[in-house]
Amino acid sequence: MSEEQQAVEEQVIPESTVLGSDTAYDNLDWKSSLPSELANDPTISQFKDIESLAKTVVHQQKQMGSRIPLPKNDDEYNELYNKLGRPEDASKYETKIPEGMDSYFEENTLNEFKNVAHQIGLNQKQLDALMEYQTKSIQYGLEKQPAVLSAQKDETEQNLKQEWGIDYDKNIRAAQRGLQVYGDPEIAELMNTAAGNNPAVVKLFARLGAEVTEDMTQNTQNNNLATSRLDAKDEIEQIFTNYDHPYFNGNHPEHKSAVERVRQLHEKVHGTS
Repeated sequence: MSEEQQAVEEQVIPESTVLGSDTAYDNLDWKSSLPSELANDPTISQFKDIESLAKTVVHQQKQMGSRIPLPKNDDEYNELYNKLGRPEDASKYETKIPEGMDSYFEENTLNEFKNVAHQIGLNQKQLDALMEYQTKSIQYGLEKQPAVLSAQKDETEQNLKQEWGIDYDKNIRAAQRGLQVYGDPEIAELMNTAAGNNPAVVKLFARLGAEVTEDMTQNTQNNNLATSRLDAKDEIEQIFTNYDHPYFNGNHPEHKSAVERVRQLHEKVHGTS
């Protein structure tokens, strides 16, 4: 036997059996069966054997199966919103309004809010979060309101003192008289808000009250006639253009009450009879 033949026989060759040769097969490079562009890819090089590659592939497939694809059109967006918990229509949302805050959440505004929430795909939990934020914002504003009004009052006083100078106190008294004579309960209530700190409003009532006397103010305070000044003025004109009215007939059984009515109407309009 030649030396070459002997060398070939001594070469380790994997046995061709069903089970194969464990040691021989394990020593083979498993990437050698792949095309070169795959075998040399950095991603493939991270795996030491086929088992680790297979485990990674299975894991990634499971992860991808639980992911939601990015929507591409309105139908896909609606499908996504529904999967994330959006109710079938806007009326299915539940809104919890804290006690005493109903006036800040009018029904029409609340329904519009629900419609918008449904259009943009909000679920109940997201809508609850927005409602809670809005409620806290309103409560915070109410808590700050006295401080805000006080700051506005100080600013208005400073501006009017600078503008009116020594006439400031006189003009403020005139404005207060003007409010008493020409204002009604609704206006008086409005003056307790930011409107009462508006310099233009204060100056308006100062002009109205410039010719109002203290007597006129007192008469107005004592007049409980349930009508506005404009309505009182209209009623006076209607009476004075109707000469058949009991006011002009001293013998009419309702003459005295008509005269008293006219007196009160005059007080309401002018602050005196």
